[in-house]
Amino acid sequence: MTNDFLEKQENGIYLSKNDIKILDKYEIDYLSYSNIRELLFIIEDIINNNYVDSDLEDLLIKLSEYNYYFNTNK
Repeated sequence: MTNDFLEKQENGIYLSKNDIKILDKYEIDYLSYSNIRELLFIIEDIINNNYVDSDLEDLLIKLSEYNYYFNTNK
């Protein structure tokens, strides 16, 4: 449960410990991106160009929803 708690990272992106484990699994350096949109783009690119487990696809959906609800002007 505590691994699902979102924490603000140094670059301002909110990620849980589980999210970070998934990103580390695919060697995605989330700290090198300045915003969540850049991170979403690279995750989608990896999914489109490589075989990946469903965990990365699930993370993309989760982060996309988070980005929509918290970062989109409605």
